[in-house]
Amino acid sequence: MNRPRYLFDTHALIFWVNKESVSEEFIRFFDKQERQGTLYVSSISFWEIAFLVKKRRLEMADIHGWKNDLLSNTNIRVLDPTAAEMIDSTLLPDHHADPFDRLLIAQARSGGFRLVTKDRYIQAYNVQSFWV
Repeated sequence: MNRPRYLFDTHALIFWVNKESVSEEFIRFFDKQERQGTLYVSSISFWEIAFLVKKRRLEMADIHGWKNDLLSNTNIRVLDPTAAEMIDSTLLPDHHADPFDRLLIAQARSGGFRLVTKDRYIQAYNVQSFWV
């Protein structure tokens, strides 16, 4: 039996790692998924986080340290977008203008991931989304 695999939207990753703005059920569920090796993050999420810090929409003293701690201390796996996924993200209907989210949608669709997000615009696409 294949277990579902989960790709974090950037906000979901931050909430889970920082254990804030989500329920205890959310944290427990994804802690279990992490131990089972079913959690993924796109490399573009780190790029988005860096932009959010630069724009002062997110406070983080050391982005590299945060990323390194996450990847060293968890079983979360990093996905790099393929050229095909980048192209596919531009071919999606224009329900969502955010290029980061569009690329996450393309990655989730291509890899058969459940996209962990509370973004309602993403639900307009043919992609499995998930929120606890």
